[in-house]
Amino acid sequence: MQTALIWGSAGGIGAALSAVLRAHGWRVLGIARSAHADDDHENTFAADLTREADVGAAALWAAQQAGTVELWVFAAGDMFGAPLAETSLSDWERIFGANVTAAHLAVRHSLALIAPGGHLVFTGAYTDKIMLPKLGAYAAAKAALDSYVRVLAKELRNNRVTLVRMGAVDTSLWTKAPFRLPRGAHSPQAIAEAILNAHTAGQQGELDL
Repeated sequence: MQTALIWGSAGGIGAALSAVLRAHGWRVLGIARSAHADDDHENTFAADLTREADVGAAALWAAQQAGTVELWVFAAGDMFGAPLAETSLSDWERIFGANVTAAHLAVRHSLALIAPGGHLVFTGAYTDKIMLPKLGAYAAAKAALDSYVRVLAKELRNNRVTLVRMGAVDTSLWTKAPFRLPRGAHSPQAIAEAILNAHTAGQQGELDL
């Protein structure tokens, strides 16, 4: 049985991906802000992904559960809508922490769990399309994540690395956006299936959805 480790497994995309993978016979280890004790299908560990101690403990837990993983997914993140001039330092740090710092901590602490040839997947965005008023902090964080993943892909020789660039996705995250969910937004299920298909097909680099 193949094993997947999903950071942000309680979010819209993370939860959908967990369900899709389980339906295809995968074992799913989920890291979320709160573990769901009533979910008997998914092993989850509660962690604040912006706290290094929590991320380290989560990685240790995953190692104890499975040893190695074939698919590693960072699907966590946060959004904030306000003009840059009105964005406080705490809000700025929260958005960068959730979208960028958390991704780095997850990589740093759990990279050793990924099997040779294993696949790292990061959920990103079309940064040129989100450079909009009141989305400055979010757009900057996603642009930083984009750069981070590109460099990581050049550094890792034994693993595949994929950055999933997508438009709006119909999840609760968009309740924090300063505008309505655009028409034609992706469903979390569609994104989850695309990630699994990309993994199965040997995808690496950018996956544009």
